[in-house]
Amino acid sequence: MTLRVRVPATSANLGPGFDAFAVALPLLAEFELRPARAWKVDAADGVPDGEDNLLVVAARAVARAAGAELAAQHVEQRSAIPLARGLGSSAAAIVGGAVAANALLGEPLDRRSLLRVASEVEGHSDNVAAALYGGFTIALPDEAGPVAARIAFPADWRACLFIPGEPLETAKARGVLAAEVSRDDAVFNLAHAAALVAAIMRADGALLSLAMADRLHQPARTRLVPALGEIIGAARDAGAFGAALSGAGPSVLAVAPARLAARVVSAMEETAAAHGVGGRGRALRVRAAGAQAVKA
Repeated sequence: MTLRVRVPATSANLGPGFDAFAVALPLLAEFELRPARAWKVDAADGVPDGEDNLLVVAARAVARAAGAELAAQHVEQRSAIPLARGLGSSAAAIVGGAVAANALLGEPLDRRSLLRVASEVEGHSDNVAAALYGGFTIALPDEAGPVAARIAFPADWRACLFIPGEPLETAKARGVLAAEVSRDDAVFNLAHAAALVAAIMRADGALLSLAMADRLHQPARTRLVPALGEIIGAARDAGAFGAALSGAGPSVLAVAPARLAARVVSAMEETAAAHGVGGRGRALRVRAAGAQAVKA
């Protein structure tokens, strides 16, 4: 039996929703699994090919959670998600392993249980929630394990990406964050995060243009991402409702009406190039579907 799994890329935070908000994007990681004598992952250069691969780690974590034995698999991985760009490449591998193991074991775990296991492997829930559920998700911490709320993203809005050529390791981007924040900054983010959810639910671009601001993570990461402020400003000037660092970076996500998406992407690319930053832009729909597994 062959199992095929598809998992979307994700963009987390969207400004104020640090470690809570994310959207799924139609850049896919695809995995094909077949029974084997030992775990082996055929993937891109630099990606572990054995039992330390995140897909394998997550698959085994699901088996433990289900109290079941999981046979070793040979995995062929193809991915359109660039590594270390703030687009959820690690979350896609983790969710791919979790969903694959659950399918191979006969679906013993429900989706919330898979979210809990995947979050434990990843260390936080935002990207894995969107990769599992699709659309726009809010990952809510809870003593019994995280809960994800999924909200449909407005159909006539586009996610406009600028993906720099140079990577940024997530550990480095997390390392610059302050251990504590002020009450003013906490209140600022709380209000803006609530407004962002309302803007998406109401398809209110004017409200979104106010909501995509952050004081918890983006200011500290600005020095790690060349021309971040200029790229965000160019996106807004070209007609985007707002823009923010994608996850830990260095990619930038802008949200724009579909009719202006190409102009926004061009403005981001041109501004980056003018500041000596190589990269490419994409205008994408938010992907409604999350991870999918099909037996063949």
